[in-house]
Amino acid sequence: MKKKVSVIIPFYNVMDYLAETVDSVLTQTLSDIEVILVDDGSDDGSEQLADQYARNDPDRVKIIHQKNQGASVARNAGFDIAEGDYIHFLDSDDRLKKNAMQVLVDEASSKDLDILFFSAEVFSSDPRLAGDVISHKDEFIIRSDVGTVMGGRESLFKFYETTKNEYPVAAWRRFYKRRFLKECGVRFPEGVIHEDEHFGFFTQYYAAKLEQISDILLERRLRLDSVMYSKKLMDSVLGYKCVYLKLIDFIEREDLSDDDRKLMITHSERHIFHTILFYLQAGDEERKECLPVIESYLKRARKYQTFYTQPVQRGMRFFAGELPENEVKLPAFPFLCYE
Repeated sequence: MKKKVSVIIPFYNVMDYLAETVDSVLTQTLSDIEVILVDDGSDDGSEQLADQYARNDPDRVKIIHQKNQGASVARNAGFDIAEGDYIHFLDSDDRLKKNAMQVLVDEASSKDLDILFFSAEVFSSDPRLAGDVISHKDEFIIRSDVGTVMGGRESLFKFYETTKNEYPVAAWRRFYKRRFLKECGVRFPEGVIHEDEHFGFFTQYYAAKLEQISDILLERRLRLDSVMYSKKLMDSVLGYKCVYLKLIDFIEREDLSDDDRKLMITHSERHIFHTILFYLQAGDEERKECLPVIESYLKRARKYQTFYTQPVQRGMRFFAGELPENEVKLPAFPFLCYE
């Protein structure tokens, strides 16, 4: 029987956390949910645990087993078999608040939303990350434009005209209408990390109606062995290169208005900013390995260099050998407003 919500959970070797995550979905106040567990080649017993959930509750739990191919492939595979009216992509170590799905369905359906953004809070069971929990305390709390329904393009223009903060790109902070995702055709780019950068921007760009709410509906786990903490410089560089080039290809291929073209070029800056930031934080060996990859894609970016803010322009000049490293001076976060 068709469900109201499909919660897609890709996982890889998360035996210590998977049960908490799945249980947080199955015990929702809204019971009309299907859980799609996508095993990305696990071998630590979490794949067997997922099978047990599917056997115990076959009406609500589906399982896909695949060889290890990354979160994007797993998310796309889960979406392909999803049948719910709405979609949520939940990470395999996070937890939903008990009423999360009911709140989201009620709000999204009453206003016929394509995308609904919501707030989250961080936690960790690792005492070594106590300081990070404090520093990230307010990172995922929505305070602006709460309750205002607007078009996706409108929301993107407003974001880049008014804010200095990070773009809320993560898929786990969004609740999607499945029909909208089918019709817009946006997929997670496969084989790279930072896949949310592409998926998040283009789904928002195509959305007819979206809204932000301040309700804290998800608990975001911080752990040292997660991708957030353990990613290598090359992984980040390849991911940002992929999403940057996809965006530039779109700009150069499509017949865009001047405003849309400016919006996308402005958005593309964040990928270069983070490439430069991670490079400057890396050691000599990682820098040496990644430098040719960075230089190859920044050649393509030079065409748009004058559209970017001064810190990013300085970073690009550093890679071109025109400035010393001590003159790059990146801010703590990208200043991505129109100048």
